[in-house]
Amino acid sequence: MTWLATSNPCPGLFYGTPAQDGTLIRIRVPGGILNRDQAIAIANLAERWNTPVVQVTNRANLQFRAVRSIPTPEVFSTLQSVGLAAQNPELDHLRNVMGSPTAGIDPTELIDTRSVIQAIDNYIQNTPDLAGLPPKFSIGIDGGGKIGIGARSEAAWQHRYNEIQFSAVTCDRFRLTLGSHRRFYETNVETSDCLGAIAALARTYLEYVQQSQTQKKPRLRDLLTDWGIESFLDRVPFEFYPSDTVTSTARSQHLGIQPQQQNGLSYIGIALKLGWMSISQLQGLIQLSETYSSGELRLTPWQSILLPHIPLEHTSIVLKEIEALELSTNPINAAIVACAGKPGCASSETHTQIHALELIKQLKSPNNIHITGCTKKCAQPSPAEITLLGTTFQGSEAYSLFAGDRPLSDRPIPASELSTIAHLINTLHD
Repeated sequence: MTWLATSNPCPGLFYGTPAQDGTLIRIRVPGGILNRDQAIAIANLAERWNTPVVQVTNRANLQFRAVRSIPTPEVFSTLQSVGLAAQNPELDHLRNVMGSPTAGIDPTELIDTRSVIQAIDNYIQNTPDLAGLPPKFSIGIDGGGKIGIGARSEAAWQHRYNEIQFSAVTCDRFRLTLGSHRRFYETNVETSDCLGAIAALARTYLEYVQQSQTQKKPRLRDLLTDWGIESFLDRVPFEFYPSDTVTSTARSQHLGIQPQQQNGLSYIGIALKLGWMSISQLQGLIQLSETYSSGELRLTPWQSILLPHIPLEHTSIVLKEIEALELSTNPINAAIVACAGKPGCASSETHTQIHALELIKQLKSPNNIHITGCTKKCAQPSPAEITLLGTTFQGSEAYSLFAGDRPLSDRPIPASELSTIAHLINTLHD
């Protein structure tokens, strides 16, 4: 058995992404919604691969680290049968369609985007030519509710960037925004047909890629640099409507007990440390969802997980069961985002994941902290309130600290002095 697709820079399922501790495998979860059969398939797969944990990513994917064997045809077939793997392996490298994790249950949303996301994913899966697009091609669909993706949040660190982003502005209309260089560019156009618009945008983008003379597939940002936004939209064979509406601001508090659109129901947002769940914790959440809800789990682009459709009279019981699984709704547990670090990434100067877990124990308030092992600043696409940049100082692992762009110390602080780093961070919010 060998991998079924050519390797890409972004991890996937049908090709191996080597790391120092084994192979990294990432599974796309369109919209971040896992039904019961999908969640059970993930738990069974983790047991089969003997991997102790599974991680939720900042695109609401699932990934396994330190995998020691190539997946068998049976694994691929099982994941395809439950809708967690592309039927065409050559399309697997494209990023999953991102949506709000509260689609269909947010009382304030304008449009339930679940069927839109499913239609877009079906289009991608059934359009082989899209395999020619680069792996970072990304789509986001926002329903205009309280929990928003894209740039609707008041907190910049919560923004999630997609090259093509549609955000609901009325009960039947979406506004198009294009993402480039970790920024969003408004287009001032709207549509009620997201699928048709995305098909036309993707086709025009693909033609640009096919005409490129560069060895590496150009990103959408390269197209926008060459053509500009207006020229790009002029070449897209689709009729957009002029937009004069204002996109609403989202308040992305999704942790703890939150009311649902449906009377008598709520969802519970669980803060995962670095997005990690042990297999026993995942199995416990599946059991809770089967017992008290619909068997559904929802992954968020902020590396947390939601239990939806919980009857209000059962929320206190479910919270106790969550605590028994050694999980929590405390936002401090989701305060830190960390890249793979050593030993998973050859570029990293530091063991970011280990240091992040130690630092969480010493935090007093839920800041947004990004720990990155090198200047590429992977793991969080948006600006952090506090950044720890991995480096080497006097022969040891260390971090340079920043509040926004402002240095917090005149020299790197050794990783062995995490208590000093925690004190500096806590002092900022005292």
